Amino acid sequence: MIDRSDTRMTDDPSRTGSRRTLLGAAVGTLAGATVLATASRASAGASFEGPGGVRRVADRAMDRFDHGWRTGEWEPFLAMLTPRFSFWFPDGQWRGRHEGEAGRQAIGAWARFHADNGNRVQGHRRGVTTMGDRVLYEYDSRGASASTAGYLNWETIIVRVAGERISALHEYWGNVPPVDEPVREGR
Repeated sequence: MIDRSDTRMTDDPSRTGSRRTLLGAAVGTLAGATVLATASRASAGASFEGPGGVRRVADRAMDRFDHGWRTGEWEPFLAMLTPRFSFWFPDGQWRGRHEGEAGRQAIGAWARFHADNGNRVQGHRRGVTTMGDRVLYEYDSRGASASTAGYLNWETIIVRVAGERISALHEYWGNVPPVDEPVREGR
């Protein structure tokens, strides 16, 4: 078969101009364009109220999250959550993925449990990365109350921003379960 540009087309992938080679190139180009267009739309739609909007909203939520851990006052953080929420947690009673209204209920129960039991944690943010409508936080954390005295961990927390609120909090741990071991610096 010959195409419009007088290139001979075959089913043999080793020959230039084969249908498989041309189809692969076309599909690759289309897929690349789709990924770029999708990423562009996601980033454009995620910049709530100008540059830095996603980061600003996420930082406000995480400042309230940190405050909840330090003081047991979780209501300011919980007020920033959407009614349908995605909560992922690595351990304990709330281990797993909790989505939608059940996710919102799970993170509320999780926060109340820690407040009621006097669990306090002091976290140090080591890094922050914005990815479209998501912001990734890296923490070094340690217990700050009698009930959490042995807690020493590093966490990655990803939040998803939706307008002026967050619609997801996904937490991952470096130590499961957290242990009391020294932090090693350097290489």
